[in-house]
Amino acid sequence: HGWSDFDKDCQNTRQEILVSMSTNPVHFSDDKECRVIKGRWISMFTGDIIVDASKVDIDHVVPLKWAWVHGADKWSKDKREQFANDPVNLIAVEASLNRQKGAKGLNEWLPPKNQIQYKARFQRVMKKYGL
Repeated sequence: HGWSDFDKDCQNTRQEILVSMSTNPVHFSDDKECRVIKGRWISMFTGDIIVDASKVDIDHVVPLKWAWVHGADKWSKDKREQFANDPVNLIAVEASLNRQKGAKGLNEWLPPKNQIQYKARFQRVMKKYGL
């Protein structure tokens, strides 16, 4: 059902990942500081710098659908929500490449750059969740 806001501070997981992964202070849409509009993200997929938050997707390194097919269908609702919002499984990347990746696993898709780092992270998440 989308991103969670576990700490009820108005920033859902997407916003918190944008804040935590930005290499510069972020700018918000208003004084409530709920929605990030600008920052500086270095994409793991390309090494490119993205400054417009609307051009950033938060990628599930291990895709939700892929995980479902590989065992997440047997998890509790709470464990699925934890997995979907786990910062270890989330990275800020170009929306276009994230959409190209879709629900593909390691044998179907790799990013243009940082493939070793990406594979290691994918395997770390798989091990953490027993996939």
